[in-house]
Amino acid sequence: MTGLAAAWELQQQNVPYVLFEASGLLGGKVETTLADEGFLIEKAADAFILGKPYAAQLAREVGLEAEAIHPREDTKKLYFLRGGRLLDFPGHLKMFVPLDDESFRASGVLSPAGTERFLNEVNVPPRPPTDEDESLASFVIRRFGEEALNFIVPIAAGIYVANPYELSMQAAFPQFLKMEQDYGSLIAGSRATPRASGPIFMSFREGMGALPAAIAAKLTGEVRLDTPVLRVHPDGVTLAGGEKVTGSAMILAVPAWYAAPMLSQGFPETAQLVGELRANSSVAVTLAYRREDIEFDMNMHGLLVDASEGIPLKAMTVHSAKLHGRAPEGHVLVRCFFVGLEPMAAYREAVKEVGRLLGAKEAPLDHWYGDWRGKNPAYQVGHLEHLARIRQSLPPNVKIGGASFTGVGIPDCVNAGRTMAREVLILRAAEA
Repeated sequence: MTGLAAAWELQQQNVPYVLFEASGLLGGKVETTLADEGFLIEKAADAFILGKPYAAQLAREVGLEAEAIHPREDTKKLYFLRGGRLLDFPGHLKMFVPLDDESFRASGVLSPAGTERFLNEVNVPPRPPTDEDESLASFVIRRFGEEALNFIVPIAAGIYVANPYELSMQAAFPQFLKMEQDYGSLIAGSRATPRASGPIFMSFREGMGALPAAIAAKLTGEVRLDTPVLRVHPDGVTLAGGEKVTGSAMILAVPAWYAAPMLSQGFPETAQLVGELRANSSVAVTLAYRREDIEFDMNMHGLLVDASEGIPLKAMTVHSAKLHGRAPEGHVLVRCFFVGLEPMAAYREAVKEVGRLLGAKEAPLDHWYGDWRGKNPAYQVGHLEHLARIRQSLPPNVKIGGASFTGVGIPDCVNAGRTMAREVLILRAAEA
């Protein structure tokens, strides 16, 4: 998505480009499959957030506005698995921050003592202003108490599949650090700022794969699929087959684990720094069932799992209820997320947990994998400083960005691609 966005921006500015894609499909992790049975399967993201406008803006530019859909309001119910019980997820939250003390107390997602410590965050003084980074765990425990970590981590760290003791607040959640400084408290700040009106997330009728497909259909520059880049040089790239392609600027929109080898000859210092970036692992298993074979009321968006529950399952999303058009009538589509398991082990756990928690009486009709072992960027404490060193080690005409570096969400990737393209254009204008 980062590379597609960069190419689109260059095209908008009438700048010639060549886009190299190692695989046969554009879009990276954003991939949608329509199974023969009529199930719409998302390999990774099923929607993107609208609070960051970059992806929605790009969708409008490529003509997808009429295809936009949003999570269903009539099935907007979540559960929280704690102590082996499915509890109603607290209402009146802004992400994980309660806007109403009493509804949070009534939820039971924390012990009475943990609940009161959580709500007392409003009285915890802010950390003195500092440039020093801290982990998500440090921030949560400092502001909300140790027990709160089990509730907040599934919400806040889920998209990063992250160890909360390593995840950088500056890189992942700078808005919370700012709110702490501006209002002295996340609870106070959340209650003082109005909630955005309208939907929070957006997807497309034909799935998330519609976005890269629509961009690709409108690209008029040279696009070369199944063309891995072997090396990046100050004046171009060498392809895996040995062909050298020259260019005035290079934009690397690839994960760190691919970027480091590409940079090893031309930019050894950068390659070492990029190679130090770590990644986490996850596996998503999507299961299809007949509606009659599941006892639980499946008119819900899904469930989150308390971080102390001690099971590999981290969350479930009921795609058939969350978004229209994801399963044929009378069927259910459930996606289960795991950390630390191989795909087949994850499948067995998924079947077991859907049976245990939702009362599935039969085996699933079919299943699909999203195998992201070693492919979830890990923004460790100090990530932004490390990123600055990476960029400083490169000449101005070589840019690097994307999910490994500047945000894992689709809007972040779109913004990264377009920003790098604009930086190249500024350089081009200065040299003209």
